[in-house]
Amino acid sequence: MRISVLLLFLSLSSFAQEKKIATLNFDALYHAGINPAGELYVASSNKLQRFDKEGQLMKELSLSTAPSITQFDAWHLTQLVLYYRETQRVEIYNPELEIRNSFIIDSVFAIEPHWIAASFDQKNFWIFDGADGSIKKVNYKTGEVLLDEVVTAFNSSSEKILSMREYQRFLFIQTASKLYIFNAMGKHIRTLNSEKQSFDFFGEEITLIQSTNLHFSSLFTKDERSKTLPGLFQKIWLSDERLFGVKGNTIEIFAFDPQ
Repeated sequence: MRISVLLLFLSLSSFAQEKKIATLNFDALYHAGINPAGELYVASSNKLQRFDKEGQLMKELSLSTAPSITQFDAWHLTQLVLYYRETQRVEIYNPELEIRNSFIIDSVFAIEPHWIAASFDQKNFWIFDGADGSIKKVNYKTGEVLLDEVVTAFNSSSEKILSMREYQRFLFIQTASKLYIFNAMGKHIRTLNSEKQSFDFFGEEITLIQSTNLHFSSLFTKDERSKTLPGLFQKIWLSDERLFGVKGNTIEIFAFDPQ
């Protein structure tokens, strides 16, 4: 009897932790991401939107260029960064979705910019230059190239890059099968198998979707762990108390304990 009661309690506790909070439907979902406060930013159809952790709309901006966005980086408390490869334009918005700055990537920085990653200091950017397969760190305000390193960990002409991000001063470059990690000086230090799996971060851990499980791998140690997801998702983001999961043109929000 005690075992049955305990199992029922554990089952109910697990259900409570993964209770669905909201379902957000979009005509066409192009990009999304959360900031450190657990607020959700979305580029869909011809809109740029910001939602709170309950899925309530906080701000909305008409954005006809939404379908053309190459990269969408919301992981900065005071800025949202959009990159358009076709025009080499970078736009920086504040949390009120007011454009704070914009610029065109100058050829002095890179001959063929393919990807960018906004730095934690909010003044520097990483650029992957397809012309010579190098990563460059630049200060867009002063026009200074701070770092220029040729990538030897993989061949970018044969291994297509899917995304690039900075987190905890590390640079992450994902290809179809691998996740390459570089230090603040642009030196390759680690490679993880990813197999097109969605990756993100939680605290000092990298998260990778593996079917219905979320795999956690420490950035600084060899520690690993996993947790069961409340469904099948193409991409997820975690805050201290929420899970945001993408299914097609829908984002589902759950109460979730990542620990």
